[in-house]
Amino acid sequence: MNTFVAAIASLVTMLPAVGQAQAPDHDVKLREAVRVIQQTPVERRTQERVRQSAERAREERQRERERAQERANQYRREYRDEQTEKISRTLKIGANGELDISNLSGDIIVTRGGGDDVRIDALKVARGRTVEDAREMLSYVTLDFTERGSRAEVKTVYRNHEERSRTHRSLNVSVQYAVTAPEHVRISARSLSGNIQVTGIKGDLNLVSLSGNVSISQGARVMLAKSTSGEVEIMDLRSEVPLEAHTTSGGVVIRQSRAPRMELNSVSGNLIVTDVDCPRIEAQTLSGNVELNSPLSKNGRYELTSHSGEIRIKPSGNTGFELDANSFSGNIQSDLTLKEQRQGGADDSRRGQGGRTRTLRGVYGDGSATLDITTFSGSVVIGKK
Repeated sequence: MNTFVAAIASLVTMLPAVGQAQAPDHDVKLREAVRVIQQTPVERRTQERVRQSAERAREERQRERERAQERANQYRREYRDEQTEKISRTLKIGANGELDISNLSGDIIVTRGGGDDVRIDALKVARGRTVEDAREMLSYVTLDFTERGSRAEVKTVYRNHEERSRTHRSLNVSVQYAVTAPEHVRISARSLSGNIQVTGIKGDLNLVSLSGNVSISQGARVMLAKSTSGEVEIMDLRSEVPLEAHTTSGGVVIRQSRAPRMELNSVSGNLIVTDVDCPRIEAQTLSGNVELNSPLSKNGRYELTSHSGEIRIKPSGNTGFELDANSFSGNIQSDLTLKEQRQGGADDSRRGQGGRTRTLRGVYGDGSATLDITTFSGSVVIGKK
């Protein structure tokens, strides 16, 4: 009932005064208010529950960021003294070799270099309550290098917990890796707490961070880019293999890239795809928006899904599409003129679970691509580039 009353109030406030010109956005707001009024009670309750759930998730993420910042401030106050140690190693695995690198705390940065060797420059950083405390902590962390022909493995090794717990409550040591590798080296990189950044490597890339961002530029064979808590960003990709990019708490951004297929997933975050050449995209987020601002491929298929968020599409180029858009409790709008348009609203006879489904189907241009759009609680907008 409160939603209904709010919608009526919104309608009244949006009515222009006599003699005044109506603002350009009044029509949009008016349609939205009418849509709220036309919702069934089940739809209103469902949308309100989804809205409240998304709001609680946003508030919890904000509280967690504040807690993390406070922990970081406390850490800097308590562990004020710092000691460092540099370690460098050259790995002779050849121009087409394989490198596996794993870290517990700290960033991994990989850039393209010349020659056939891999160069590792690592910086251990220990913080303690005193200089002696920090210096002793450095000895509790070692780097393990293993070479077997064309394959090398690099590990950050922390001493046995029971051994060090006698003198330290916690081990405050991180390792920053700077790697220079031949262009076609295959790289697998993992970090428990740290960012992973790779630039200019054309070999197979498998990159996973539990708590940190994953970014790739000028790559060619991204097999997997994944973060549990962080952003995934890929730019200037020229790939002949499918791309998989996933994050649990964070967004996925793909720009100026080419691949035969892209599979993008986020539990809590936005998915943004801009200026790509890809005939098959599957993008799905539970709590976030989906944006596709790109040319479509002839005979391409684009499946975009959001449970609680907007889906916005701005196709460019000359390729037309066939649209099939569905929303349980959201508005569907197309700024493009569709042929063979069929639209379902609150009175549509087609029913979904718990309420009626809103639909929009039609053809734009030559209809050679397919847009399959689904959102449970959110709007769908097909706009002009």
